[in-house]
Amino acid sequence: MINNTIPEFIQAWITAARLRTLPLAMAGVGMGNLIHFGTPGFRGSIMSLAVLTSVLLQVLSNFANDLGDSEHGADNEERRGPSRMVQSGLISKEQMRKAVLLFAFLSLISGLLLLWLAFQNNVQGGIPLLIAGLLSIFAAWFYTNGAKPYGYMALGDAAVFIFFGILAVLGSAWLQVQEFNLNLILPAFAMGFWSTAVLNLNNMRDVKSDARAGKKTIPLMLGASASAVYHIFLILTGALCLLLFAYLETAPWIAGSLPGFLLMLRTLPVVTSAPEEKVLDALLKPQAIGTFFAVLGMMICRLTGLP
Repeated sequence: MINNTIPEFIQAWITAARLRTLPLAMAGVGMGNLIHFGTPGFRGSIMSLAVLTSVLLQVLSNFANDLGDSEHGADNEERRGPSRMVQSGLISKEQMRKAVLLFAFLSLISGLLLLWLAFQNNVQGGIPLLIAGLLSIFAAWFYTNGAKPYGYMALGDAAVFIFFGILAVLGSAWLQVQEFNLNLILPAFAMGFWSTAVLNLNNMRDVKSDARAGKKTIPLMLGASASAVYHIFLILTGALCLLLFAYLETAPWIAGSLPGFLLMLRTLPVVTSAPEEKVLDALLKPQAIGTFFAVLGMMICRLTGLP
């Protein structure tokens, strides 16, 4: 809950920004950077700016989703989870559109500055990430906006896997060393699987309201039991990817992910018990924070030389 002493207008924007999603946005970028901690040429300034850019893109996505879901009917009085500000009337559609444009601009400026910092002497090396950054902005908008939002076509899981996993990890790693190691696909997949698990829980929670709004999601297509199995697959496969990476790259610091992984494991017995919507909503925090803590734990191990 936001402090009641905060003016309602400011509180509405804080709620719309959905602060609890930001650690997940930072996790993939953190993973891509921690792989190269201690290597020649690693720059903390690039990591910091990459994290800032990911946060701006996430807020952009949250604002765009608030607007899009209200226009397409997925946000209504029957929906569970955090209140959406456009649907509630606390923020007008026009105000939200302006906020989306503002954060699209801020994301673009931050991304361009990041590319300039990383690729001053190799302009061509930054072109793929420039394209990826522009795609990220468009993906944030068209997830729930436009005539045929792809988030309403059961494509959200694929988008999260790509942007929170593959592009976040491989892109941030490329920013640091401008080299590609095929084994980096494994931690990229791990972040993709764990991030997708957050969306899966979100969609399991909203399956009834999504069905009424005509929004197709994986849980709506699979059903409750199969969605629970899918969730278990995402968590365990993500862990296996990290274990394989640790073996191939002799990276004992992967052990730092254990506390975060244990936090995620707490969601597994719950999703298999056909929980109510409010229970599923409560699982989003340990899954998202668990992913962030897994990366943070690995960072600590890498920096301290443990284990």
